[in-house]
Amino acid sequence: MANILAVDDNIELCKLIRTALERDGHRVETRLSGAELTEQLCRWADCILLDVMMPGEDGFSLCGRIRDEVDCPILFLTARAEDAALVQGFGLGADDYIKKPFSIAELRARVNAHLRREARSPVRTMNRGGEIGRAHV
Repeated sequence: MANILAVDDNIELCKLIRTALERDGHRVETRLSGAELTEQLCRWADCILLDVMMPGEDGFSLCGRIRDEVDCPILFLTARAEDAALVQGFGLGADDYIKKPFSIAELRARVNAHLRREARSPVRTMNRGGEIGRAHV
């Protein structure tokens, strides 16, 4: 079970995201704009979903503002799928893009994949005299 924060100006999409991810056992908070976010809410989240094109503060700006406060995965939900937008988003600290329209199955799979990755124990590969081994740190 993880804490998921979704920010999208489309209230129906927020309801859909909440329903889908709660079925996986996650706790989901939704907000309709970046103005509704608090530092505490951002720190609560284990994964953040951001719409790129929102009135007022857009998702790119919001990601840049909160990235230094959080180290959880940030996934963009966007219809803007051109290379320049992807590069911009990744440069601001996004971890993934989910292109609108998306299927609920894809949303659930991508969110759960990022959460699994975050839960992994760090593993380092060491090379000693030609021998490759794995050491848990």
